[in-house]
This record gives sequence, structure tokens and C-alpha cells, in this order.
Amino acid sequence: MRDRIDDAFSRTLRAFHSCLSGRPCGGILGGGDLSVSAGTTLPLTAAQREIWIAEERLGRGNRVFRVGEYLEIHGGVDPELFGQVLRLVVAEAEALHVRFVEESGEVRQVLQEPADRPLAVTDLSAELDPEQAARAWMDAAVARPMNLAVGPLFEYALLKLSADRFWWYQGYHHAVMDAFGSLLITRRVADVYTALAGGGTVGVSPFGTLSDLITAEQAYQASGQFGQDRMYWTERFSDRPQPAGIVGPPSTTPERYLRHTTAWEPAEHTALRDAARRARAPWSHLVIAAAALHVHRTTGTATVVLGLPVTARLTQVERRTPGTAANVLPLRLTLRPELTLGELLAQIGNRVRELGGHQRYRAEDIQRDLALPGRPGTWYAPVVNIMSFDYAITFAGLPTTAHNLSSGLVGDLTFAVWDRRDGTGPAVDVNAHPELCTRDELAVHHRRLRTALRAVAATDPSGTVKRSV
Repeated sequence: MRDRIDDAFSRTLRAFHSCLSGRPCGGILGGGDLSVSAGTTLPLTAAQREIWIAEERLGRGNRVFRVGEYLEIHGGVDPELFGQVLRLVVAEAEALHVRFVEESGEVRQVLQEPADRPLAVTDLSAELDPEQAARAWMDAAVARPMNLAVGPLFEYALLKLSADRFWWYQGYHHAVMDAFGSLLITRRVADVYTALAGGGTVGVSPFGTLSDLITAEQAYQASGQFGQDRMYWTERFSDRPQPAGIVGPPSTTPERYLRHTTAWEPAEHTALRDAARRARAPWSHLVIAAAALHVHRTTGTATVVLGLPVTARLTQVERRTPGTAANVLPLRLTLRPELTLGELLAQIGNRVRELGGHQRYRAEDIQRDLALPGRPGTWYAPVVNIMSFDYAITFAGLPTTAHNLSSGLVGDLTFAVWDRRDGTGPAVDVNAHPELCTRDELAVHHRRLRTALRAVAATDPSGTVKRSV
């Protein structure tokens, strides 16, 4: 078995090195070869440009721009094969090969040859508490800044807690990877590992190139849709409402976030899904309803503006290309005391559908177009981030559980619900700028959000949600 694995990997690796040397690739890596030669510079995407601007305001690397996760692998993996697979997949993902440069007053990204770095394997199995040691290791890793001008802008490590328990740490700078792109890489690594561990070969890479991602965005910006999207957003917020947030505006970009997180009890999850079926609405819309009610009851405002993260990937090439494209758009709702849950959900459904059709227009451009106050992207709070991705991922039959460590800079106050659909049930996070609230105050927001979720789940669509906070 091991000989077959080595042989399959050797064939793939030889093809990869042939690509780098300019010889024909034979199609074994598909999109893994560079679409343009190393050293070529490319323009930034709109999402990358906004992150660059935000980081320049800080004047240094900062952990809030880190996207970090770890995948708990339930079983013994082969670290050597795992490292080989990672090098192959990294070679396929062009977004991981860049650093940022300034040319003639313009910020661009320069493509570099993939670094053939060995996978860092950290054996913590001899520690008194391997899990605690692993968490401390990852806390330190996600806090390390990444330099956009130097790179690399990603890092991986395999943490061994025991012979049959491994954690795969994945860290990225948000300028090169968002949560959707990270999932593409995770799935590809699992697929390649499974194929090679079973004596198979590596299929053609499903990834698009970085140039594809940039070209798709440029085509959008030159299209009539771009103008239609701008018109939609300027008309929807032409009165420039002042959202009454449940926290005040900060004076700085944070160096870190406070986080309070709990797992969703199975009974709560079941109750919310049952309520969604009764209301004939997605369960995510009930989460939005709970967040809107929390803001309405805390502030007394009738106009509630929430931030809603979206993938901003509407084309096939965008959906198969690792990189960063995520956007956070304003969702405007009107609440009144006599509003029934069904009426609120209908309003949310209409607004979400409209927003989804105009999701590629950048939030920062909306804010600039309307001369809205605050730092770009921070006009509204809270952000309601509902991450519902299929993480039922296996490595040669070994099941996994995914855990988020950091989501990048998304807002001064964020309510996040993570549904991995891997059988573990959702988790509820509340993240906040430390200037805006203490850890105790953050815990109160978390408790009130959970209470609002339970109240929404217990309400008939024809009735009003009872005040139970």
C-alpha cells in the first residue's frame, strides 16, 4: 500500500516540477500550474484593496485580519503523506502565492513560485493536557501578524494530540483567503489525501486561477449590472438612516476581538428548525429575526440595520477559486410592537433576496457613495454572520470536526452562528471590539441573543414574539 501511495505522489510531484520548469504538464495538476509567470504583478480585487487600506491605517500587521480554523481529525493520519498533499494543493491555489507591492503609486500583488515548505508537525501527545497545549499553540499562531509586503500569507500545521487524534491548523491573511475559499482548500486536501491513501491518482484541480477571479470582477465592474447595483443601494439608503446600534462607535480599528462562544444545545437547534418549517422560512432567517428583535428592544429604534456577510460569488469561476471575495452588506428592516413573526420573516425574506441579487457591490462603496459616517464597512452593528457550509469532510474514511478561531475583520460587534452540518450542531459566537464592551457585557449580549433565539423558536408565525429578555 505504501509503495502505491509513494508512486502516485511521485508521479504528481514530477508533473508539478515540470510545470514550474516550463515543460508540458500532462494535465495531472490541472489548474495547479501558474496561470502567469512568477514575478508577474496583478491588480488587487476590490475586497483585497479594502483590506490593504484598513491594514495601512494600523501601520502594522494585526491579528484581526487573520482567518484561522482547525480541523479535528478523528483517527491516525499519515503526517508525511499529509504534508505531501498540502504542498500539491498549495501549488494549485494561486491566491497563496502572492505578496503585495507598490508600483508607481498603485498597490498590486506579485505572483511567486510556490514555496516547497515542509509541513510543521508538532507532537503534543506527551503533554499533561495535549488539548490545552494545542489550544495554546493555536492562540499564539493566530495572534502572529502576517506581512502583506513579505509573505507568506498562509500557514499550516499538524498538531498530534495522540496516535489517533490530530488537529490540522489553517491560518490565512484575510487579504488572500475568506471562509469560502478556505473551505475549497480544505475539501481539496481531503479529496487528494483520500485518493492517494487509497492508491489512486490525483484528479484535475477544480480550482480557477487568480487571474480568473480578477477578470470576473473586472467584467462585473464594466457591466450594466454594476450600475444597477449602485442604483439599488443608493435608493434603498437615500434617506441615510442613522442606525441605532447596541454599542457605540469605536475610535480605532481593534488589534484583537473579544469572543464569547457556546455550543447550541440539540434541543434548541431542533426547536429552531421546527419553527422554521412552521413558518416556511429558512432557519437562518429566524436567526436574523432574533438579532433584529434584540437590537429593537435594546435601542427602541424602529429602523434596524444589520450587517449581513455574503460570499459575493455568483459565477462558477468565482465559486471554484480560492481567494477572498466576501462582502458585508446592510440589511434594513422596520420593526413595530404589533409586528407578527410571520410578517417579520416575510420582510426579511424579501430584503435578503434583494440583497443577494446585488451582493457584488462593495459595502465600502455604498458607504462612500452615500457619504455615510464611520470607518468603511462599520456603519452598522451588529453584523449577523450565519456560516452554513457542508463540512462533512473525511480523510480516507476518518471523520472530522471543524472549529473556527478567527474570521477576519467583519465588524465592531458580530453575532455568528456556525452550522458545519457535520453532526456536531451549531455554535453561537458574539465578537466585539474591546473598546466597546467588557467581557461581562459581551456575555450579556450573548445571553440575550440566545434568549431571543429561544423566544423566536417558541412563537407561532401569526403571533408577536413575547418579550422574554
